[in-house]
Amino acid sequence: MSNYQITDDLLAKIAETAAAGELPLVVFDLDGTLYSNSPRIIRILHEFAHLHAARLPRLFATVDALPAKAVLYRVDDTLRAAGVDDAALLETAHRFWRERFFTNKYVLYDLPNPGAVEFARLVWEAGAVPVYLTGRDAPRMLVGTVEALQRDGFPVGTARTQMILKEDVELSDADYKASTVAFLERMGRVVGLFDNEPVLCNLFKRAFPAATIVWLKKPHAPNPPPLQAGVLTAGEFVDLLPRHDQPVAMA
Repeated sequence: MSNYQITDDLLAKIAETAAAGELPLVVFDLDGTLYSNSPRIIRILHEFAHLHAARLPRLFATVDALPAKAVLYRVDDTLRAAGVDDAALLETAHRFWRERFFTNKYVLYDLPNPGAVEFARLVWEAGAVPVYLTGRDAPRMLVGTVEALQRDGFPVGTARTQMILKEDVELSDADYKASTVAFLERMGRVVGLFDNEPVLCNLFKRAFPAATIVWLKKPHAPNPPPLQAGVLTAGEFVDLLPRHDQPVAMA
C-alpha cells in the first residue's frame, strides 16, 4: 500500500465510523513517533559535557561536536559510537541523563517529526479523535507534554482530543499500552495507530485487526520482533500528507 493509499484508507475509516455514530480514534505515540527526542538527548549530553569541561576537555570536545542525527536509541551507545569508552564515565553520564530525560523541563527540547503536526490536524479536522498514548508518566512529564503539544500546534486540550500517560513510572511501555486496550474500546473505535516500536504495532494489530496500524521507521528498542502481517510502514508523516510534494504558490 502506498503512502497516499494509507492516508486515503484511514480517512475513509474515519468517515465511515463517524457516519455510524461512533467516535473514530487515531492513536499516536509521542517519543520517536510524533516527536524526535534526539534534541532532548543532545541537550542533556551537552549540559553534562559543559559541566565537566575543565576536568574532561576531550569529552567536551567530543560531545560538543555531536549532531542530533548521531543519537542512537541508548545514550550509552551514542557516547560509545563517538569514542567514549570509559566505563565509569559512561555510568556517570547515563545517571545524569536519566535524572533529566524523564522530566517536564527537558521534554520541551523535543521537536515534532516532519509533517507530524499537519497529519495530526488532518485526521482531527476529518472528525477523528487524536489519542496521544505515550509511555511518558504523568507525575514527571504531564505538564511539559501538554505545553509542548500546545506550543507546536497539535490538537490538544479541546473537544475530540485525548491524552493518556502512565501513572506507574515502573510499568513497561508494552504492559502499560496493553492495559489501555479495554479503555480505548469503551471510548470509541480505533481506526488508526502510529508507533515507532514494532512490538507495540504488533500488539495493537492483534487488538484492533481492522485498524490501519502504521510503523514509523524511527529509532526503536533493539532486537524487535518481525512486523505482523497487515502492519504498514512509513518513513515520515510528511510522506503521508496529500500532495505534500506540490510547489507552494507565491503571492
